[in-house]
Amino acid sequence: MKIQSLAENFKRGILTAEKIIGKNLTLPILSNILIEAERGRLKVMATNLEIGVVCLLRAKVDKEGKIAVPGRIISGYLNNISDEAKLNMEEKNKTLFLTSEGSRAAVKGVDAKDFPLIPKPQSKALFEIDSQKFQESILKVLICAAVLETRQELTGAFFSFEKNRLVMAATDSFRLAETVVNLTSGDLGVDYQKYIAKNTSVIVPAKTLQEVARSITPESGKTKVFIGESQIFFEVDDIMFVSRIIDGKYPEYKQVIPEDFSSSLLVKREAFLKAVRVASIFSDSKSREVKLRLKGGESKLRVESQSVETGENITEIEAELNMKGESTIAFNSRYLTDALASVSSEEVYVGFNDSFGPVIFREVLEKGKYNGNFLHIVMPIRS
Repeated sequence: MKIQSLAENFKRGILTAEKIIGKNLTLPILSNILIEAERGRLKVMATNLEIGVVCLLRAKVDKEGKIAVPGRIISGYLNNISDEAKLNMEEKNKTLFLTSEGSRAAVKGVDAKDFPLIPKPQSKALFEIDSQKFQESILKVLICAAVLETRQELTGAFFSFEKNRLVMAATDSFRLAETVVNLTSGDLGVDYQKYIAKNTSVIVPAKTLQEVARSITPESGKTKVFIGESQIFFEVDDIMFVSRIIDGKYPEYKQVIPEDFSSSLLVKREAFLKAVRVASIFSDSKSREVKLRLKGGESKLRVESQSVETGENITEIEAELNMKGESTIAFNSRYLTDALASVSSEEVYVGFNDSFGPVIFREVLEKGKYNGNFLHIVMPIRS
């Protein structure tokens, strides 16, 4: 193998692939990145057997071939090479020789034939979606996905396919986020309607979606989505991700979303977020409890916290309250911060029925009009 590439191009592929690999003591080959030159193009590949990635890069191929090299070594070297540098790469005797302006390196590799095969889509794209909208939707819902794998289905995002829209949701049973992305007829593949007649949903691992979102740039066009037997593929620009689909039944989360709310408030998002962050400094280190105190007829929201170790804090901010009586609602401060951070509007709508039931956060588009394509729900702390 003998190739020439701009460092910036090669680096992007290597750094994308390196995020996929991990330490696998039983299969050391998985800590390597496969570099392959064929048919006038350069491919960079990695897999951890749950997620795989294939990056197609611009390069001049003088001689075809392939080699698997340690991801940590090659990425570490490239991080210290200028993006504008021209790289010359050549494989000899399972060693990759790299030369650029004033720098040379020899990276010991392994036989490429031992590298696992990364699957390819076996059909046309099911649908495509604006990459920026997709990235925004991923970030809005994944914040609520579970981290612990005691219930594996909760470690992913739920994709529900409807006639002309994609509904994405995630929950860890303490909070929930749902976002809707509308799809035009031009976004749908020829087999979309046939597919959703038999398959209405899948669960996609959160780790996969994190890597997809990370690969999207402001210049990215549309992300193509393919679904095969127990696998899902995402094509972003010249990068293809493949992932297993989580096997399991996702909880009927819509049942916990109240149809209406007896009480609500409108508040400036930034002021609310700042008050919660200050309160979290004084909250109990274990419960992270922050309380909201509200009283009908007033135009202020009190955010307060206290702990034996640090003291106490009370912040009052302007708010438009629509309620009767008084309410005190306690939250885990991190959940409250995450909810407010996921809202992109200047004002946020908060709806609730009592101090212990689900509390909804919505984006305010204009006076009396809310974004119906996004919601974030947090369950209060029962104290």
